[in-house]
Amino acid sequence: MKEVRKIYDKAFKEKAVQLSYDRTNVSELARELRVTAPQLYKWRKEYEEFG
Repeated sequence: MKEVRKIYDKAFKEKAVQLSYDRTNVSELARELRVTAPQLYKWRKEYEEFG
C-alpha cells in the first residue's frame, strides 16, 4: 500500500522551527510533532536562507 505524503502549512513549519531553537533535544520534539528530525533540520535551513 502506498503511503500518502503529509503536507505541512507554513505556520506549522515556522512554529516547529522556533520550538527546535528553544529545545535542546530536536529528536524528542520531532517525535512530539510527528515529523522526522532530518525534516526539522531541513526546515531550519530553509528558514535561515529564506526567512
